[in-house]
Amino acid sequence: MKYLRAFLAGSLCLLLFSHCEKEEADTTVYRITQGTFFCECFGECLTEARFTGAAIEATTYQTCSPMSAVQRECSETLSDAEFQSILALVDWEAFRSLEETIGCPDCADGGGQWVEINRGGEVYRVTYEFGAPPTELAELVNELSQRVTELVTSGC
Repeated sequence: MKYLRAFLAGSLCLLLFSHCEKEEADTTVYRITQGTFFCECFGECLTEARFTGAAIEATTYQTCSPMSAVQRECSETLSDAEFQSILALVDWEAFRSLEETIGCPDCADGGGQWVEINRGGEVYRVTYEFGAPPTELAELVNELSQRVTELVTSGC
């Protein structure tokens, strides 16, 4: 009798769990961050720009540390359509397959850049030599850099 109860309880558990729906992974991109850094400088050595469905926010720092003094902060509205056009340039699987560090970023004060994507709670960053994005990121980096340059030079 006790084996029958255990069998029934086990069968009931299997039946209940077999009808559970699998949660699908959240593939929503919440933020793309792009930055440049030069650690052998003083002035505006680090620039970080955050792209969301609502805005572009750019901050420049006095040294290559985000803990240093802020030199400038700029922002402008980014429509959902503009953000979606940027997202169309992201191939998540190709991005995620890249090494986290490519080449020798900021060696001999050549500078470095990064792109970081927050997608469904997963954050992945790729850092590479300044001006030399991997081919998988070239179009995205070009678009992000152009928008950041326009924002920062627009008089913020």
